[in-house]
Amino acid sequence: MAWLNRLLTRGVGLNLGFAAAAFALFSIANRGYAVSLRDVQYFNGWVLAGCIVVLLLLTVRKRLVILPLGRVRRWLQVHIYLGVATIGVFLVHTRYRLPDSAPEWLLWGLFVGVAASGLIGALLSRRIPPQLEARGERILFERIPVFRAQLADEAEALALTSIKAGDAVSLTELYTKVLADYFARPRNIVAHLQGSTLPLKRILGELDSIERYLDDTEKHRLATMRELVVAKNNLDFHHANGGLLKLWLFFHIPPTYALIVAIIVHVLAGYAFSTGIA
Repeated sequence: MAWLNRLLTRGVGLNLGFAAAAFALFSIANRGYAVSLRDVQYFNGWVLAGCIVVLLLLTVRKRLVILPLGRVRRWLQVHIYLGVATIGVFLVHTRYRLPDSAPEWLLWGLFVGVAASGLIGALLSRRIPPQLEARGERILFERIPVFRAQLADEAEALALTSIKAGDAVSLTELYTKVLADYFARPRNIVAHLQGSTLPLKRILGELDSIERYLDDTEKHRLATMRELVVAKNNLDFHHANGGLLKLWLFFHIPPTYALIVAIIVHVLAGYAFSTGIA
């Protein structure tokens, strides 16, 4: 139960309690509206639409960085736990049943897709950023290719220096066979997502295997190459995990906008049928 204790100490339990309380209040209001003999679907439908509008405010907050609107982290917490409560409101609005028409299936599928990707994103947002911060200074994802190219140039220059100095060719041979491809592009993406260090240990092991053939000057170059390999490994770690966050946004944000459009059409169609226009 250690994982539960960690969650509770981070305030997750308290936030889930607030979300549960908010849903309970909604359920009471929804039942009261139904008892009043009015169409409760309009009530819980508008509550659902309102929740979604509030969820969209996180995007607005991220863009208005210069305004004193509170920390984005707090907004993100509200977004996550309100999102959990919104799933409950959605189930109430759909009467816990599957759709029975194509338009309803489209709306249902979009909401489920957005909700599922949102829950996955909530887990990723709690797991990945601390891991990246533990690796030192955060690196902007867009700058990673630049840093990778710099490391590749330094590694190549180091291997060429070994040849020009007339030293043993062991380091140059290892660079040609293994390290050139390692520095050229992102490597070991799956291993980095799993937190595995085996690929790094394998390359460092190959570097260690040639150390006994080198003189003191070449050993100094070998030590420098080790530092470059470790730096490249750290860069690949940021690329893999930062890239996963970027990929998640692709599966969450576009469907969200599609859901908004579908909701607007759904509301207009509902009122059109209720007033006899359609």
